[in-house]
Amino acid sequence: MKITLQPSDSEALEVIIRGNLSDPQIPQIIAALHAAKATSCLFLYQEDKEYLCPVKDISYFEAMDGKIIAFTKQGCMEARNKLYELAQTLYHSGFVQINKGTLLNVRQAQSVQSEFSGNYIVTLQDGKTRLTISRKYFKAFRTYVEKEL
Repeated sequence: MKITLQPSDSEALEVIIRGNLSDPQIPQIIAALHAAKATSCLFLYQEDKEYLCPVKDISYFEAMDGKIIAFTKQGCMEARNKLYELAQTLYHSGFVQINKGTLLNVRQAQSVQSEFSGNYIVTLQDGKTRLTISRKYFKAFRTYVEKEL
């Protein structure tokens, strides 16, 4: 593999991959670029205190009573972002929206089971927490798991 760096007048970085695009290294290179762009920590709030929380410790975010609650290994904390902002910021960190009010850390998922209604239930690695993946979001969830992780 040959790496070439070229200066440009543009402020934005551009990565171009040339060669045999069926090479098995291509997905690894793309994953490494995404990982470099991933967010590793967020500020979360609990009882007027601000905590720096590693993203990997967050199981999911849920919109409740006009607030966004982060469920972490340390307990529940408040995120002072909108759910769609978190979805955009954390996309490359393993998070995907699974219903109107929930953003899941896919790495925390243990199993997925279909329901009669067409929705799905995801069980987290703690073995107790079960969240609903609405049928509207399931295709995006499946695609994310298959292509982004």
